[in-house]
Amino acid sequence: MDVSDNVGNLYFVLEYTGVLLASTIGGTVAKRMNFDIVGFAFIAYLSSLGGGFIRDAILSNGPAAALTNPGYLITATIGALIAYFGNLHGKVWENFRFYADIITIGVWAVAGTLKGLMADLNFVPCILLAVITATGGTMMRDIALRRVPSLFTSEKMTVFPAIISSVIMLVFNRFDLVWQGMLAAAIAAPIFAAAVYFGGDRLSMFQAKHTERPLEKKIGDALGVDTKNSEDTGDDVTRALEDATDEELIAALRVMLKNEVLARTESKA
Repeated sequence: MDVSDNVGNLYFVLEYTGVLLASTIGGTVAKRMNFDIVGFAFIAYLSSLGGGFIRDAILSNGPAAALTNPGYLITATIGALIAYFGNLHGKVWENFRFYADIITIGVWAVAGTLKGLMADLNFVPCILLAVITATGGTMMRDIALRRVPSLFTSEKMTVFPAIISSVIMLVFNRFDLVWQGMLAAAIAAPIFAAAVYFGGDRLSMFQAKHTERPLEKKIGDALGVDTKNSEDTGDDVTRALEDATDEELIAALRVMLKNEVLARTESKA
């Protein structure tokens, strides 16, 4: 696959956008967990560059792009500084973080697909590289934080849109419409991700299965914590427990037990 200057420039714009957004989001996770500056930088860089590192390691085509092009580290540092010094919280930030997350899906799916095409791989490895690039950073961050990677439990909003984005890119490339495919794929992924998020449970393939929910989510629901959109459920629930009065804790316990009985009754129906 020959890459023109326009395609190359668009590629870097898209990937730098993903690095900036992911680094900022990763930084907010470290900030909520009260990490020191070393831990903060580590989580921010891991979130933003991890997927690319895994992708480039699989391709084994020289050093990872983040090590040979200083723009990646500079962009990741800017995103980390925004999270470190910025006062990022509240409803506006939560909405921004949600849409930033789904934007990065298409951006990195395109990047992963192009890397596969430039390595002369067929469509299946290209799609795999797209998914790895889109989810690798989050997975590595979760592992570093000793969490079960969300990729294994609730990443339908990331994996399926990444696959759709990669397929669109491959189809456009088939007709030599490379930059058009990059734009179409980058736009299609967040649209599909939003559709899955807001209406996916109506479709059988996206419906949640009856699985045991983590204790912190059960307690959080009872305390009124937004466990669905929260990036750091454990920390949010801990703060809610510390701030709650004895009466509120008793009421929350009653709600949690009631929800547990109802959930177990429905699962047997």
